[in-house]
Amino acid sequence: MFKSLIQIILWVIPWSIRRVLLRWFFGYNIHPKAKIGKSIILAKELILKEYSSIGNFCFCKNIDRLVLGAYTNLGNFNYITGVPTGINTHFTSVPNRKCELIVGEQTGITSRHYFDCTAGIYIGNFCQIAGYGTTFLTHSIDCVKSRQDATSIRVGNYCFIGLKSTILKGVTIADKLVVGACSLVTKKIEDSEALYGGDPCKFIKKIENAQFFNRTKGAL
Repeated sequence: MFKSLIQIILWVIPWSIRRVLLRWFFGYNIHPKAKIGKSIILAKELILKEYSSIGNFCFCKNIDRLVLGAYTNLGNFNYITGVPTGINTHFTSVPNRKCELIVGEQTGITSRHYFDCTAGIYIGNFCQIAGYGTTFLTHSIDCVKSRQDATSIRVGNYCFIGLKSTILKGVTIADKLVVGACSLVTKKIEDSEALYGGDPCKFIKKIENAQFFNRTKGAL
């Protein structure tokens, strides 16, 4: 609560000064060309590379690490959470667990998405998490073994994820792939240059020579 209050108070200070204070108070690594809006970021480690940005009213709590690559944008009202490492009562059966959100370069994440980073979420370069309301869940209860379980989520380069999709733990999405709106992704997707969608998510058709898959600038 105290750390949140400090960050809210700092909202009234010009960004050039607030950036210095965030580095001083929290030890955050924020590039001089990066920016954070009126958001609360409580990751143990924050790395914002050049021209990356976090919009307004995002809330990030209880994760070990948040990294945004160069020219990557995290929009407004996104919620980032997880169970950090070092808590002995949870996820002791998951080896080498990392509670983090790592996003590559030139990627756009719009607004009102939910990221459960308990086992790590890794999003590649030139991706678009579009619309609103997509959920990434890296943990759940293993009913057979009656315990908490967690596995990372990995999204490749040049991927498009439509609004209100759900990506469950253990999912890996190949490079150059489109996931349609309102999809439920429960399994690894290995086909590149393709459209997947539905509940459950399945192959729909190939997409060849798409300009989205060959962009040199992330912004659309």
